[in-house]
Amino acid sequence: MFVNLKPLAERALSADQVIGRLRKQLSVIPGATLILQAVQDLRIGGRSSSAQYQYTIRSDSLNDLIEWGPKVLREMRQVPGIVDVNSDQQNRGLQVALTIDRDAAARLGISMQTIDDTLHDAFGQRQVSTMYKPLNQYRVVMGLESDFWQNPDALGQIYLRGQNDAQIPLSAICKYQPANTPLSVNHSGQFPSVTVSFNLSPGVSLGDAVDKVEELKQSLKLPESIQGSFSGTAQAFRDSLANEPLLILAALVTVYIVLGVLYESYIHPITILSTLPSADVGALLALILC
Repeated sequence: MFVNLKPLAERALSADQVIGRLRKQLSVIPGATLILQAVQDLRIGGRSSSAQYQYTIRSDSLNDLIEWGPKVLREMRQVPGIVDVNSDQQNRGLQVALTIDRDAAARLGISMQTIDDTLHDAFGQRQVSTMYKPLNQYRVVMGLESDFWQNPDALGQIYLRGQNDAQIPLSAICKYQPANTPLSVNHSGQFPSVTVSFNLSPGVSLGDAVDKVEELKQSLKLPESIQGSFSGTAQAFRDSLANEPLLILAALVTVYIVLGVLYESYIHPITILSTLPSADVGALLALILC
């Protein structure tokens, strides 16, 4: 849903203030999650998500992400000043894991290839033939009726061909257990990852939010197999802070060189800077940086 605001001259509220008013009223709607953010033509960091800032955890173990992703999401929702917390992790998919008794299958003369082919015939939409017509051709696909796809109990009605063409029920050699699985697996730098997106409450700075999330990371004591870091806009903000001391040092050196050239002295620029008020030195640094 896109909402266009009136021109700023015709309204008394900023876009963030409008979002804050709407958030209070829309957050109580049951059965729905609504995330509001101001549209920006340029996104620093170039990472798209359902909120403005992102924190990503990644690991070489998908099971660790399945376990810790919801924990990180739950704890970040408790951090003051952070709102609209959501995750791109979707763990509500359904799967059925088959545990095959290989010894029992061998006694009955059933190979693993037979089991694989039978399951592929039932659920894999195997193409078995092609019907040619004067104007078109049609592929014949083998598979179960759609009514049998809705419940794993259909596995109990599948039979395998054993020794002497005996029909062996699948349940005689394997057990199956329904479980949850991710609907999709996102990646960051070739590693499976989970990205938690969030917005800021009015009046909360990004620097304060970054410090609180870092404190949360330390308190959670994530396992060594999981690495967490900011991404997108938040990562660009942290990178800019990392270079700030070098930038200030370069500005001071530039001021010293300019004053040294003007007064033709190595000592005079130091005496001038030491006598200037701190506000004037800050203004001079800002001018050099610009």
